[in-house]
Amino acid sequence: MKKLLSLLILGTAMFSHAQNNYDENYDTKPFNNSKKLYSDWSVSVFGGGNLLQNTDLVSWMGNYFTPGYDAQIQINKQISHAFGLSLQYQIGKTRQKGNAFNNTPWDAYTGMAHGKTEYQGISILGDLNASNLFRRIDNKTEFKWALHLYAGIGLLGYKAYMNNYRGSGDNYVLITDQKLGDKSVYTQVGSGLRYKLNNKFDLELRAMYVMTGDEEFDGSGAPVPGYQTAADTEEGRDDNMFTLSLGLHYKIGKNKSNALQWVSPIHVLASVPPPQDYSFDCVDEDKDGVCDQWDKCLGTPEGVRVDGAGCPLDSDGDGVPDSEDKCPTIAGPPTNGGCPEKILRISGDDIATKINTLLEGIEFDYNSDKIREQSYVKLNNAVEILLANPDNRFVVEGHTDAAGDAAYNQKLSEKRAASVIKYLANKGVNINKLSPVGKGKTDLKWPECNPVTNCPAWKNLENRRVIFKEVE
Repeated sequence: MKKLLSLLILGTAMFSHAQNNYDENYDTKPFNNSKKLYSDWSVSVFGGGNLLQNTDLVSWMGNYFTPGYDAQIQINKQISHAFGLSLQYQIGKTRQKGNAFNNTPWDAYTGMAHGKTEYQGISILGDLNASNLFRRIDNKTEFKWALHLYAGIGLLGYKAYMNNYRGSGDNYVLITDQKLGDKSVYTQVGSGLRYKLNNKFDLELRAMYVMTGDEEFDGSGAPVPGYQTAADTEEGRDDNMFTLSLGLHYKIGKNKSNALQWVSPIHVLASVPPPQDYSFDCVDEDKDGVCDQWDKCLGTPEGVRVDGAGCPLDSDGDGVPDSEDKCPTIAGPPTNGGCPEKILRISGDDIATKINTLLEGIEFDYNSDKIREQSYVKLNNAVEILLANPDNRFVVEGHTDAAGDAAYNQKLSEKRAASVIKYLANKGVNINKLSPVGKGKTDLKWPECNPVTNCPAWKNLENRRVIFKEVE
């Protein structure tokens, strides 16, 4: 029951989240009283059979197999795309038999006892549409089949009879008369496979396990102290039964489109077009086809092929963009143009320039000296150069943007320079050849960005940098 309750809560939460997004994006409220896009009421009729289980008198034994009948009428309210509630009236009759032992206090009941039970119940059923809850967004097939899971509780009334057939005629004797007003509680769980015939009718095959909570439901009567009776076959166990039914759902509502149970908010969000006055201004300064709001690599040179995040394509994953990679399909170090080679030494005049080119755009967490994971590739490329040139000494300068006061930025820039040196040291670089220096906001790459409100986000991002300068 805990798992089922968790699924119900999850389904409602997913629907609420999707509905909120729908409202915010399209200014539409599809499930209020003034405007309903989908029908959420229905009535259902089911009919089928039943078999007793865990009972003294049973519906099958040996060559004896006599199921009873079961019928249900429901009024259904769909709460969300994945959860609904039903008010159900259930009526039926079982047929069963079992042993009535010889030392029963009633002589008329010795031998093989036959029983029948006429019952009716009123219950509330919870309905979890598992198929809609777990339907994948990339599933483009027509949504016509759905698995439903049920759990419910209600009140049960019944009349149970028993007859051993040793006499003549249909001489059943009333054993138990349990009325609905006696408030006998019963529960049931099960599942159903539903098929959408059209926008008005659904067909469903449903199997339920009904727990009556009563040991006299099968007509065996109550145990009698000092005697062995039919009630002692399954002593102390409540009588239960299986029901298998075929039903028809009729969806009520003026709306001629789908009922709510056949609609997934995820697919609605993906398919509903924006209103006519909906507009969006895409600023794309580097003209790579990705709006700056979502571009992770601002300033990409025009004409360079990029991925969906606006970053240059790198087919071999060596950190060298295809536009600069001399071997775009074979991984190699940036120090050799992206082509494989053991280690390439670089002349002293070019080392700092090459490292700074590799580190361009290195990112830190906001207001922090923690290096972002996406910058590790750039730092690893710098490691290759430093390891290949172990005799060169460098000053590692940390810089910030113009936001905040000078003293704070000075400390932050020192911490960021130190973080870069710490990262390089963990990769085997000799830190005795590296000296951290903080420049704060005194040496901006884009001086016009003081204050930061004068510039777009990408310029302020480039002011937050770490650069290498070679020491003679």
